[in-house]
Amino acid sequence: MPKILAGLEHISDIGKSSRQEQTEMNVIEVAHIWDSLLSRYIVLEETLIFQNFCQDKDLQIVLNSGIKILNRQIKILEKYIEHYAIVQPKRSPNIVKSTTNPEIISDEYIFRRIFAGMQAFIEVHARAFVQTPSPKLREQFRKFLMEEINIYDTMFEYGKLKNWISEPPAFRQ
Repeated sequence: MPKILAGLEHISDIGKSSRQEQTEMNVIEVAHIWDSLLSRYIVLEETLIFQNFCQDKDLQIVLNSGIKILNRQIKILEKYIEHYAIVQPKRSPNIVKSTTNPEIISDEYIFRRIFAGMQAFIEVHARAFVQTPSPKLREQFRKFLMEEINIYDTMFEYGKLKNWISEPPAFRQ
């Protein structure tokens, strides 16, 4: 049903100018699109920085996969930004190189930072989904949410395998 409503909304938007479509959006929808794009720019830059310090080959594969997902999602959000003529947030550099390699940034630290970011993003996606009245945009935020949940689940298992997940002690009376 959500896809049908999104499709109907898309059909009704054919031939409308960006200005006409802007009048159908509310400030919350614009804010979610803009904030989602800005957040991905920031996370992409941070991931590119972490890539410079990553020693673990498995984690390097995880980072590369995350970069591909972020770039794909950025393209989707940039299309919305362009379509609705929303002012685009400043984009981070595509390449981030470091001349130093401090030992304080361990693979476990990199994993924990990314994992904590994913936990926060699930809430952001859920809030955007709940607060967006447009079926087309709500469907997109639902896709982002479900993708984030699936990646989170995979990362949780990966973290357990590497012993990087802090599990609470068992409760026994």
